[in-house]
Amino acid sequence: MTANKLILFAALVSSALACGAFADDWKTSGKNPQRNGQSADFGPDSPTLAWSGGRYSMNAWPAFIEGQRLFTIRQQTWPGESHNDAFLVAMNIHTGAELWVRAVPPYPGGWVPWIAGVNDGKVYVSRGGASFAPLYAYSAETGQILWTSEEDIDARPYDGVVFAPNGDLIIGSFTDLWRISGEDGATVWHSSRICSAAGNCGAALYGDAVYIADLASGGHAIVRYDLATGALQYTGDTMPGLVMQNTPFCGPDGTIYLSRTQNNPSYDYFYAFTDTGSAITQKWSVPAAWTVASEFGIGPDGSIYMLKPGYEFVRLNPADGSVINSAGYIPSPDIFIARMAIDAAGRVYLGNGSYEDGRLYAFDADLTLLWQTSVTDIYIGGPALGAGGTLIVCGVDTDIRAYRTARGDMNCDGKMNTFDIDPFVLALTDAEAYLEMYSSCNIMYADMNADGAVNAFDIDPFVDALTSD
Repeated sequence: MTANKLILFAALVSSALACGAFADDWKTSGKNPQRNGQSADFGPDSPTLAWSGGRYSMNAWPAFIEGQRLFTIRQQTWPGESHNDAFLVAMNIHTGAELWVRAVPPYPGGWVPWIAGVNDGKVYVSRGGASFAPLYAYSAETGQILWTSEEDIDARPYDGVVFAPNGDLIIGSFTDLWRISGEDGATVWHSSRICSAAGNCGAALYGDAVYIADLASGGHAIVRYDLATGALQYTGDTMPGLVMQNTPFCGPDGTIYLSRTQNNPSYDYFYAFTDTGSAITQKWSVPAAWTVASEFGIGPDGSIYMLKPGYEFVRLNPADGSVINSAGYIPSPDIFIARMAIDAAGRVYLGNGSYEDGRLYAFDADLTLLWQTSVTDIYIGGPALGAGGTLIVCGVDTDIRAYRTARGDMNCDGKMNTFDIDPFVLALTDAEAYLEMYSSCNIMYADMNADGAVNAFDIDPFVDALTSD
């Protein structure tokens, strides 16, 4: 690298770091406090495996990602109420190497071991089922139990948790809403509520509001609680229906969305609501397919991804719910538990939740199918996006997979490191010289933001990937 190029790249690196280049962690169900699946990482554009394999599990529990580590539950037996029936496992996201493993403490009636999320160096685990059970905070680095919650909780895997800005956990369950301190497990506040179906009662955050979906006269309604105090503030318009098993999520503009379905076309609708600051009012609604325990997605431009009747996978205009693009009809599985991840380029990764025909799909933002692959009993096992644009999906048996596109390996030595800086700069400044010097390489490995071009917009993602390894 010439002195001028070195100075230029050093300046670009400093600028990128000053702007906060980082791997965008997958901390909880739905990715973030809004539960909208948006990631700042660039996911794989092909089903290229970085690694596969892991500890046995009879159920596909989700993975959560912080930095270079992924965490998941691998369950050995069912029902699980005994010692060594389930393990919390930490793995290296780049290699799949097991870093540490801890048996989830048994608890009477707690036959569903579940991982709630990861945040600020702590991994949160509990058990659900027929009783309340403690919430445990483990050190993400060592696996040591740091604290046990002051109060037992009765939340379950589909409920999930979301994190307040200071790291506190907001937990919704069938009859309860908690804020639990991330520092020591103390209860900050507790409120009572009535959810529609136990196990599908999670919360979403936006600003200083906590949003849940509760029973209301003649159906269900979005309810707003104060994040600081837990006080109920107001209740939205009623959505007609009986049973509902999905969780609300929020858009970047604060719009609240909910797929309120019960396997009855007369009542199965996807709703959008506006919070005016004093009331929650309906913005629009469109017919929806029946789904349960689902986490939907929002693209970088605010587009909504959801399933219309017949399991037509569509992209909606957030202004009015009109269809922008359609992927057509997704083959209907035995049950549809939609789980989505949306990358920084707008690519959509969809798990169908099926036991009999579990599949993972990848689409462009306009819902052009990029690839798909079978994942037996995918259930709620993914997808999740993390460091280096690695896409994680967990299945049953020993099936844990990491998909990653080899962007940034500019000298084609099989890894990305500082030796790729010179060829990366060459690819940006003199494409012909790069192709001559690295004739066996693909110059598009420099397309770090996956927009189809190699240019200055790839510098920040290159620095991000380089510094995250």
